[in-house]
Amino acid sequence: MRAGLGEGTVAIAASAPNVRWLTALAGVPHVYYGRGALYAIVGTAGDCRVVAPASELGWICEVYDSTLVHPHGGFVYRGDVGGLGVHAAPGRVGAPAPARAVLDALAELPDANRVVHDGHLPSDVVLGLKDARPDLAVEVDETLFTRARRIKDPYELDCLRRANLACEAAIIAALAEAGTGMTEREMLRVVRRVMVEHDAHPLLSALGYSERGALVDMPVSDRALRSGDVIRFDIGCTVEGYHADMSRTAVFGPLDPELRDLHDGLVAAEKAAIAQVRPGARVGDVFAAAVDAARTTGVPDFDRTHCGHGIGLEIYEPPSVIRDSGDLLEAGMTLCVETPYYLLGRAGLQIEDAIVVTDSGAERLGDLPQELLTAG
Repeated sequence: MRAGLGEGTVAIAASAPNVRWLTALAGVPHVYYGRGALYAIVGTAGDCRVVAPASELGWICEVYDSTLVHPHGGFVYRGDVGGLGVHAAPGRVGAPAPARAVLDALAELPDANRVVHDGHLPSDVVLGLKDARPDLAVEVDETLFTRARRIKDPYELDCLRRANLACEAAIIAALAEAGTGMTEREMLRVVRRVMVEHDAHPLLSALGYSERGALVDMPVSDRALRSGDVIRFDIGCTVEGYHADMSRTAVFGPLDPELRDLHDGLVAAEKAAIAQVRPGARVGDVFAAAVDAARTTGVPDFDRTHCGHGIGLEIYEPPSVIRDSGDLLEAGMTLCVETPYYLLGRAGLQIEDAIVVTDSGAERLGDLPQELLTAG
């Protein structure tokens, strides 16, 4: 990313995923609320500066070089704040407004005359920069960081694998505990418990039986499990901020042969799409492979607006697997490939897997079979 900045240009990350990608910093506001007044500033060379609320200095200075941290706002601590890496009277941290703290950080980067931010820098900070430095060009490039984040390194891939394996373990445990009368809410409780046991943070939790499984992104209910029910899982979690988003379909008891045939077609469609993945492949061709395979292997009316998306520090990242996408895949990119089918009043059927583009094709980031699973 630095190479694309140009002389005198500084990039500011303000969204929680972008800040985490640059610095590995993620406090409670960023993990649970997805936002916070924590910014990362990087130039064409040198260390990344951090602009942070005074209230968060305690944990930040435990894990980050305090000489690179510029606090803003005020906060009262009990005890000597000298260990927080800032100059302040005992017990109190007083610092400038966010814009002033950003300017202080910019002053440490030689010849900074242009700022490019990710679109999440608050308007009052942007105005403060422009008022104090009329010579400073302040611009928005919402894709600057997402472009750089498309290729995952080994650490990122490990986090993504761990998140996917946590989802798989959760589904396996939920199906093992399934029995007549178990409610959707009770089954989701098992899913979340197992995710936590795998050091993952539960997030996406669409889980429904039969007719409720055909409702997209539905909240769980007290609908009880009955013989012949189809269970649709569309679940996700994070490990160190990296997302899993996976889907499976299971049956409890006998299954309508028509639904089995439809599910077989969806599995064939997902496998065909994944087989299309390789460096240089056009994303639109991945979409076309899924649709064509579904229509010729048991789902003649299969129709979708998308068959997947990029995934990483955000659950939806570029590229979207859509019909007209001309994006070309590169080794190291990660995608979710999915082929869902919703039969209102009957059942939802869905297969979704995360993959990484390898030098020669694609590798799934999990191990759970794609075929229909059995509950109980």
